[in-house]
Amino acid sequence: IPFYFQILLDESYNILQPQSEEVIDERIIDEAVKKALKHRLYFEHWFTRLRKAYEGDEFSFVKDVLNLASESQTISSAEIVNFAAAHKLDDSYKHLLNALKYDGYLNNDNDVKTYRFNSPLLREWWRCNVAN
Repeated sequence: IPFYFQILLDESYNILQPQSEEVIDERIIDEAVKKALKHRLYFEHWFTRLRKAYEGDEFSFVKDVLNLASESQTISSAEIVNFAAAHKLDDSYKHLLNALKYDGYLNNDNDVKTYRFNSPLLREWWRCNVAN
C-alpha cells in the first residue's frame, strides 16, 4: 500500500510545483488520482504477474474474480464459488483465492465472506483497463 501513497504524493507534487502551491487539498488528490491512473507502468505488472503465473481456466477464474471485484467494489464468497464451478475448479479454487490475498490483490478483512481490492487505485485501474 505505501507504493500507492508514493504515487499519489509524486503526482501531487507534479501538480503543485508549477503552481507554487504548498497545500494538498481534495482537488489536488482527485487530479493526482486521475493522472496516476493514466500511467500503465504503475499498474500493468499486476496483470502481467497473473498472466505469467496462470493459464487456461485458472487465469480465467482469477481474472473473472478480479473483474467483478473491480466493477462491484466487492465480491462475495458465493460469487467466487460460482466462478470456480464455471471454470471447473471446484476442488482447487481456494489456493488461487489465497494467492490473490497473499499477493496483495484482495482481502476479506472486514467480512470473511466478502472480498475487495486492497488498493482503490489498483481497483480503479483494473476496472478501466482489464475488466472493460
